[in-house]
Amino acid sequence: MRRAAIYCRISQDRAGAGLGVARQEADCRALVERRGWQVADVYPDNDVSAYSGSPRPAWQRLLSDIEAGTVDAIVCWHVDRLTRSPRELEDVIDLADRRGIELATVTGEIDLGTPTGRLIARMLGAAARHEAEHKAERQKRQRRQSAEAGNVSGGGMRPYGYADDRITIIGEEAEVIREAARRVLAGESLTSVCRDFEKRDIRTPAGRHWLPTTLRRLLASARISGRREHTPRSSFQTTRPLLGEIVADAVWPAIITPVDSDRLRALLNDPARDYRRQAATGRTYLLSGILRCGKCGHRMNGRPRSGVPRYVCPNVPGSGSCGGVATNAHHTNIHIRDMLLTALDSPALAQRIRHDSGDDDNLAELVRADEELLEELAEAWAAREITRKEWMAARAPIDLRLNNNRAALASLSRTSPLITFIGTMQQMLTRWDAMNTSQQRAIVAATVHRITVAPAKPRWDPDRFTIDWIA
Repeated sequence: MRRAAIYCRISQDRAGAGLGVARQEADCRALVERRGWQVADVYPDNDVSAYSGSPRPAWQRLLSDIEAGTVDAIVCWHVDRLTRSPRELEDVIDLADRRGIELATVTGEIDLGTPTGRLIARMLGAAARHEAEHKAERQKRQRRQSAEAGNVSGGGMRPYGYADDRITIIGEEAEVIREAARRVLAGESLTSVCRDFEKRDIRTPAGRHWLPTTLRRLLASARISGRREHTPRSSFQTTRPLLGEIVADAVWPAIITPVDSDRLRALLNDPARDYRRQAATGRTYLLSGILRCGKCGHRMNGRPRSGVPRYVCPNVPGSGSCGGVATNAHHTNIHIRDMLLTALDSPALAQRIRHDSGDDDNLAELVRADEELLEELAEAWAAREITRKEWMAARAPIDLRLNNNRAALASLSRTSPLITFIGTMQQMLTRWDAMNTSQQRAIVAATVHRITVAPAKPRWDPDRFTIDWIA
């Protein structure tokens, strides 16, 4: 008597009740009984798409059991329940050859042991793949059409700042978003903001504490500025890009202004900033990475000795660092602070900072316009209205202009901490003392490129430090 494995799968189960899988199982059990076989086990993959390439735990378990010799027949409702991938179908055919597996379907007889049966299975599999691909294209177009109309996207957890209808603003959460936006635009790190939120027990809609990656995605979202964002992607992409294309004004109200949103998006998508590293290690030393060894040029890190905080050139084999320069962290921080405040006390420098950090609304509009141009070019090429050569030629100057404007927008965001910081010497000193390390570091990073530290002398010598100011 054959030991039959019943495999059931449904691609989408919005209600989560598993009724589709249950109906398949009932029909398959009836077929097993008619065949006079024995049910070895049932392998259900509920709400799992074969087309998307998502892992199918029950399917993998079934393959393992076949290899182990505990199953010698597969029963399913239709061959497209097994897979919608011709490649995987060939794996099933290979199994039938090697293990003598028989396949039975509720909707028709398929004998994988004969050339005709294999042909029918391949034809059905190809037809199912064709249908799945067309369905994916229709869904992609529907999603874009909905985005261009500014409609609410459904599914998943409610967005932070908005009620379950995704339109009504929750005042308390909106204030948290505005606060986080102000702090990040002022140069504070995501890690620092998240730590503060944890102390104040400010949580996500899921009831969890904020992570830098979660806060970054929230602040980079166009949704909080009342705009609809569309992020087209392949079904096989598992990670959603940080930024999508802004395609319309949304039907819900804004929490922050579009200008602030564009500055946040440029800042948080800046490739020069390693947010994964920031998430793993918060800054405790003000000048780590900004100080450079005067002997070898390597970045200096914070490292205590006998409980005394110091900046040192790390002696790491293979890194090119010499390990020959160190300086007392406390004295260095005070000296660099004083040099910084003295430079910022210059009226000419203050005026230049205010001018360079002016209104970037037009710059943000230029970025959005070029993003739309690239999208139009791609659609024209896909519709065969232009050749690939024409597409590449037209795209090159747009890409160059877009990258330059994005860099300029990100640069404005990096210098923005100075706008609210500069003032009289006493005002700046008071503001500095009220800042945390992350906020102080933003002021330093907006003012200097690097600080070179010469080898130590017998006594504290401020002349050891050479500051490369941002022009």
